[in-house]
Amino acid sequence: VKEVFVSLYKEGLIYRDYYLVNRCPRCQTVLSDIEIEHKDLLGKLWYIKYPVEGSDETIVVATTRPETMLGDTAVAVHPDDERYTHLHGKRVLLPLQNRWIPVITDERVEREFGTGAVKVTPAHDPVDFELGKLHGLEQVIVIDGSGKMTEAAGPDFKGLDRFACRSRVVEKLRDAGLLAKIEDHELSVGHCYRCKTIIEPHLSWQWFVRIKPLAEEAIRVVEDGTIQFIPGNWAK
Repeated sequence: VKEVFVSLYKEGLIYRDYYLVNRCPRCQTVLSDIEIEHKDLLGKLWYIKYPVEGSDETIVVATTRPETMLGDTAVAVHPDDERYTHLHGKRVLLPLQNRWIPVITDERVEREFGTGAVKVTPAHDPVDFELGKLHGLEQVIVIDGSGKMTEAAGPDFKGLDRFACRSRVVEKLRDAGLLAKIEDHELSVGHCYRCKTIIEPHLSWQWFVRIKPLAEEAIRVVEDGTIQFIPGNWAK
């Protein structure tokens, strides 16, 4: 089996890539989209100030998961949103991490949501993951497969449960004067169908198989009679 696997890998028929999967921190397993139960919950929308480089201005982004901001690698705005035209190509300072990240433009940004400016965390959100691939953004994993904060989250948050980290992030943002406001917000949250734990988008190596070349060879040996199906009507 190992020899076949290595051979297929060398031929490019099998490959691996980072992909965002649905992981249950409690069951320690990955779930398919159809195994997730979505529940409508009353949550919060936190508005956070990101200082703009070279000015006294801040850009405010709205998020339902402030703990993931520790892994932000960009702030995105719609290219036609006149409110942010002057910020195109500039950088903002990521609060609590003191790391400069770019302001990017993308037509998928909903101008009507929040402030029209959104944080981009490629390692922890499906939409952000696609944005990250398109714009070549770094993927910073700040929540591990068990729902704990990683070393990349910083010394103040490493090892905390994701929801305990949320409270601490909000507290520190408030202390730093970077929390603009908090609003109630209804949202649909995915839960594990087995244990009902809130699932966590998780960046993981995934293996893929290129089916077309394999299928073509399988079809060929049936059509030339090398392999026969009995009864013959199953050949199709």
